[in-house]
Amino acid sequence: MNIIRIFLESSLAAQIIMSVLSIFSIWSWSIFFKKLYDFARIKKLSKRFFDSYRFHRTVKEWDNLGNLLNDNPYGRILRSGIEGYRKLKKSLQRAVPVSAPEEGQSDAHASSLESLSDNIKLCMERTKIEEMKQLEASLPVLSTIVSVSPFLGLLGTVWGVMVAFLDIRTRGSAHITIVAPGISDALITTVYGLIVAIPALLFFNIFRSRVNNFESELTKFIHEIFIQLREKLLLNSEH
Repeated sequence: MNIIRIFLESSLAAQIIMSVLSIFSIWSWSIFFKKLYDFARIKKLSKRFFDSYRFHRTVKEWDNLGNLLNDNPYGRILRSGIEGYRKLKKSLQRAVPVSAPEEGQSDAHASSLESLSDNIKLCMERTKIEEMKQLEASLPVLSTIVSVSPFLGLLGTVWGVMVAFLDIRTRGSAHITIVAPGISDALITTVYGLIVAIPALLFFNIFRSRVNNFESELTKFIHEIFIQLREKLLLNSEH
């Protein structure tokens, strides 16, 4: 089967539909390779981050991670947590001379401190949202291609069948040479639509699953960092 010959021998309407579907196909494959590269890069940089992170336990040591705090999602989340922690620590230090907890008010102070420490978590959650936006970029395009491609193929099918029936009515004959062009257009556009939609659907499901898994990993990491920073904050407030 010569696809180019089929394309050239199709009607103008079928050629337009096949051209649009071809663009969709190239677009979806380019997204697929781009996303593969992005996830591989994130995996490599994240592994390098954790190889160093596991040996650093204090805020000062985390600061020494250098570029590892900037070139991967985990590092950027950790950096935002450190920034939130330091801002909160400074504001508490400024407030202590004025509102130092008196005896009997320590429980209220600790409760207030715990509430304020949620700001650290919010800082990291905001960074996570930005990271997820980047990871999810282009997924709506894939989803649209998955949804639209079969309908474009169906449009070509309906158009081809309609042309076949119009030819029968115009020429007064249902000979195969009269209906064949319309039926051919009807079938080939459906095939094009499915050829585009099926891989795009696979790509979308693969990357949707990866994004969901990655989001869960980031959430666990935020929880881990938040617990450590909150403990450090509470310890500092007692001194």
